[in-house]
Amino acid sequence: MHDLQEPGRPAVRRSAMYLRCRPYDAREADYVRSAMEHLADRLALPLPDVYSDHGLSTRGPLPALENLLVAAEQRWVHVVLVPGPFVFGLDDRAAAATVRRFARAGCEVIEAPGRVVRPTGVPREAPAAGRLPAADLGTWRPRRPAPDDGPAAAYQAV
Repeated sequence: MHDLQEPGRPAVRRSAMYLRCRPYDAREADYVRSAMEHLADRLALPLPDVYSDHGLSTRGPLPALENLLVAAEQRWVHVVLVPGPFVFGLDDRAAAATVRRFARAGCEVIEAPGRVVRPTGVPREAPAAGRLPAADLGTWRPRRPAPDDGPAAAYQAV
């Protein structure tokens, strides 16, 4: 079945998510997985298959990533959701090369909207009316949501 607007594009886009937490943190992994599922729902994508290489370094083999790349190359997956390109590699060039590999396979990589961690010593709440004191200029960031806030709290609108 294909989209009538774009004949080369399948009407049902199969999705997957790729996750990698190092060091492995079960709570963070569940939180991010839940957020990716929420993002897929907001994008009207089917529930994504989960590929994860938790606890593994990018210096070694990443078997789930390789399996996902094969699935994309064989057109089994059309969209890959990630919390950020860092899951593919901490080196920006290596991460970009993986994103390009997905693109060559005809697979779209969608990064979750920005999630900013509050630096130590920065107040939890924004200054009144968006004004920042001169000493804090550029240092204020939104608070990092607690796991109880739910997956939607971690990400801004796409």
